[in-house]
Amino acid sequence: MSQKRHYRLIPKAVFFRYLALSSYFGLLLSLLTWIIIGEHADNFPTYALIIIAIFPLLFPLRGLLHGKPYTHAWYSFLLLFYFLHGVGELYSSDSFNLYPFLEILFSTISFISSITYIRVNAKMSNKSQKS
Repeated sequence: MSQKRHYRLIPKAVFFRYLALSSYFGLLLSLLTWIIIGEHADNFPTYALIIIAIFPLLFPLRGLLHGKPYTHAWYSFLLLFYFLHGVGELYSSDSFNLYPFLEILFSTISFISSITYIRVNAKMSNKSQKS
């Protein structure tokens, strides 16, 4: 007989979960805006850029929306790619470009908030198991 454990999220966990979600959607929208409106090479098709940049972000969407800690964990590894891409673009450009900066900002915020959500959630589940 399986028994589901139900416990309420403390406000700290809720805050970091929603911060991770909002920065996820910020990253998604800033990448879409960068690809559609921003400057990039004309010899590379826009649809290919969308597939390469946006498609990997769609994999963790369901788990993030449901607040699954395992999805937050592997999503944080995925964010490292976007962070490195933003740093490389910002470093290689001649002038300041807003889109790589937003990519770095949203990926950093999402990474930190996802890791913090995992830690807080793990502490809560340990406390609920002991009770």
